[in-house]
This record gives sequence, C-alpha cells and structure tokens, in this order.
Amino acid sequence: MRGRLPTIVKTGFIGLGGMGKPVARCILRAGHELTVTDLRDEPVQELAAEGAGTAGSVEAAADGADIVLASLNTNRASAEVGARVLAAARAGAVYVDLSTITPSVIQRIAEEGEGKGVHVLDAPVSGSIQQREEGTLAVMAGGTAEAFAKALPVLQTFGEAIHHVGPSGAGAAIKLINNLTMATNAIAAMEALVLGIKAGLDPEVVRDVIGASSGNSGIFRMLSERIFSETSVPEEDGPRQGMRLVVKDTQLAVDFARELSVPLFGGGATAQAFVAAQARGLSDREWWALIEVYEELAGVRVRPPNL
Repeated sequence: MRGRLPTIVKTGFIGLGGMGKPVARCILRAGHELTVTDLRDEPVQELAAEGAGTAGSVEAAADGADIVLASLNTNRASAEVGARVLAAARAGAVYVDLSTITPSVIQRIAEEGEGKGVHVLDAPVSGSIQQREEGTLAVMAGGTAEAFAKALPVLQTFGEAIHHVGPSGAGAAIKLINNLTMATNAIAAMEALVLGIKAGLDPEVVRDVIGASSGNSGIFRMLSERIFSETSVPEEDGPRQGMRLVVKDTQLAVDFARELSVPLFGGGATAQAFVAAQARGLSDREWWALIEVYEELAGVRVRPPNL
C-alpha cells in the first residue's frame, strides 16, 4: 500500500540511523503524524524540515503515540529503550522494535509490556538502500495477531513483503537466520572467486559461468558486481556500518544457536571470517571488503587493479 492512508496514526520513532531514517521518512511520506528522536540532532532536524515533530527523549516520543517504533544497533540499546518506552507509552499502544537482536531480549520486553497493557512486536526488516528509500522492505513480525493488526497500517508504509511469522521473538529469530544465511553465502562466493583466480581463470569467466550455473545466487551476483566495479553504491551518513553489523549479527546467530544446542559448522566459520576482517581494520567498510583478507591469504588479486 502506497500513498496517504485513510487513517492517520500518531507515531513515535526512535533511532534515525542508516535504516531508521529512511523508514521514518516512509511513515511521514504516507501522511502519518510522526515524532522522532535520536542521539544525534542532525537526522532529527532533517526530518523536522520535512514535517516531522521532534522529541528530546525516548519518553517524549512514546508519550501519547498509537505506535512507537525503534531502530537500534545492539541488544543492550533495545533492552534499555524498550523499558523506557513501556514506562511512557499509554495502555493499548503498540511498541515495534525493528532491530536485529536476540529473541530473548524482545521476549522479555513483550512480557513486561503485557503487564502494562502495551502490545510489543519484534519486526526486523531486510533490504537494500534502495528498498529502504522506496518503502519496499521485507518485514518479519513476531507477536500477537492483535499487535500485528494494529501495527500493520504503519508497517505497510515501508514494507512490501510483510510476514507475521509467529509469536514474540519469532521475527528476531528469522532475521538472525536470514542474515547468517546471507553471510554464509557471501563467504562461499568469495572463496569461489579467489579459488578461480588462483587456478588461473579469468575473473570474468568465473563470474559469468557461475552466474549461469547451479552455483549462482542473488548474493553471488551482487557480490560480483561490488567486487569488480564498486559502482552505484550510495553514500550513507557517517562511516559505513556494513562490516560491523555483519560481525554483530553473525555472532548473535551463533550465540542463539548455542542456546538451542544447534551446531553451526558453516555458520561458526562464517562469523569468524568476518571477525578476521574487523581485526584487519575493515570495520568501517561494507561487508564485501572481506575479499581483501582472502586475497591477502591466497596471494592473488580478484578486484581490478584500480580498486
């Protein structure tokens, strides 16, 4: 659903980072009443210039809102902000955490919300920068059917593939699984490219043949484009967060699997590979910069000489 919605929802939004700001903008663009807050003043003022209200605190953003959303970076931030939202939100409101976090964190928030009459939904999102800006993200919502129904008009402003995946924590769980799958696919693609170059194959041949064969995937295609050209990569505010986020998300997935006694032979190795990239000083790069570690270890160059 796009454009102005028939019912205006009073919405608070907390956290205007690389994902939060474009999502908040989608809500505003759809015609909802939006109040935003962030630790940084610049994105707050940017959205204020587009018509959003501003709040000086989490509590002020949550006060009186029908729907409160947060987009945060860590388990700790989600736990702290969630507690503050629940302390300020009115009974009957819905709190939606869009963050990639451990399921147990949002489950504890949901339990506390139930005692205060506040619905809680974990609804992490996935998609490219373009999808964020266009409002066509995938949304994975966990919580009660009532909470999902109440939040849906707002979720529809920034999500295209919107799934109610189960009870509280289910959205957080599938997001970790999705991100681990993406990262593991990326490792396989990088290793294939490096092995092909080490074997003396032309990089374009490796890319084209795998791209037309059973080894092909969306991640392989995107990774090949990024590694060989680094074209059409929009700049974001401040340092890039791709590598840091993949390190965080894969480690959360490994920890989650350990809680459930599920072995992750490939996933564990994937997490360590991205830690190696961070240790090499690539934290402020996008995640495909990991190819530089593989190049160094194998003694080959996959990327064109000018990159």
